Amino acid sequence: MGKKSLTVSQDVLKTGENKVGRKPLYTEWLSEEGLAQITKWAEEGLINKQLASKIGINVATLYEWQDRFPDFADAIKKGKKVIDDQVENSLLKRALGYRYEEETWGKNHLGEMVLIKRVVKLQAPDVTSQIFWLKNRQPERWRERVEIKNEHEGIKVEMGALEKWSN
Repeated sequence: MGKKSLTVSQDVLKTGENKVGRKPLYTEWLSEEGLAQITKWAEEGLINKQLASKIGINVATLYEWQDRFPDFADAIKKGKKVIDDQVENSLLKRALGYRYEEETWGKNHLGEMVLIKRVVKLQAPDVTSQIFWLKNRQPERWRERVEIKNEHEGIKVEMGALEKWSN
């Protein structure tokens, strides 16, 4: 039997058509549907390790894809921003205090669930939330400063019977 030579046109090489093998996994996740799913998972509060697991990749691959594909990184950022904003709003609400309604339900004489009473309650402002908010929003004014002063010009090094000062 003779050897057959395979010639590939230059047009195929330029366009990448007729490639052998399966498509890379990221092509599925870079589609409109894939990016929407990733955004949804991030909105639900999944961290990067959990996102990678859902996609079926290692977390290192997730970081690589974020570097390589701006749309992929934006989908994650967009979803995380939604949940981060919700947490930020909850923290502010907790820091300032708020009113809420509490309902009590029970069964009536027919065994049906009915509203028994509705009470308006007050959640007092939370000092820990206030401190956290201020330290993060205005760190130049509220962060805890640790200042270390060096009282010597150099560093004292003890070497057995010898002492030496270094500048």
